[in-house]
Amino acid sequence: MGKTILFAGKDIPAGSDMASGAAFHGRKVIVTCEMSSKDDKPTLNDATVIPWNRGSVLSSRSLVLNCENDGGVDEAVLVFDEAFYASKFGSINENSRILEEVIGSYQYLAQEIVLRFQRNENKSKIVFLYKSNPTLCDSITLNAVKIAGSSLSYPLIAAAGGAFKAFAENMAATLAESKTITPLLVSCEYSNDLATRDSALSVWLCDYMDSVDNLKKPLSMKQKVSWIKAGAKNPGGFGLF
Repeated sequence: MGKTILFAGKDIPAGSDMASGAAFHGRKVIVTCEMSSKDDKPTLNDATVIPWNRGSVLSSRSLVLNCENDGGVDEAVLVFDEAFYASKFGSINENSRILEEVIGSYQYLAQEIVLRFQRNENKSKIVFLYKSNPTLCDSITLNAVKIAGSSLSYPLIAAAGGAFKAFAENMAATLAESKTITPLLVSCEYSNDLATRDSALSVWLCDYMDSVDNLKKPLSMKQKVSWIKAGAKNPGGFGLF
């Protein structure tokens, strides 16, 4: 039976391409959507859609339990798409909302996922996928041509991106000695060819994770806390960037 993968952090419809790419690769896919006041929720072919209230610890726990009731998850991918958030929030300084939706939510969910993985004791992976975006500072220090047409990350979103990376690195460090949970840190720069092709990015990620499973020697602790460039060759020599 194929693996089940959870994508959380880029809710559908925005995350539809990423989910579709994994389904194309043969994964059973679970993907999050925003909580709605309506009874109906979005649907997506070849994927199970589960609502997630990002600002609620209980909702994060419920999301993980719903995944368990659906048969469990082998791979959990937490997606931080900074360009998506920059477009969504713009220059609005909604401190509390950004703290809850764009920072706290990932921490709540990651901890619930790891707890569930530890209880199950099955081989599993948690992936922190960071998609970067040019910041307001970059617009001054870098060539404007390189970032033309981009929605810039204003201070709160830029800070949230930094928070995600720091949390991901140190969460990976807590799991570096685990024999059952493999953390992977994946970075996709806004200049990367895969940055605007979520379906292709997802296919690459699934292929990469399959290659990790087929390694004769498990990843080292240092490899588990090092960022992998999206599109890198499958781990054999393990091309870290």
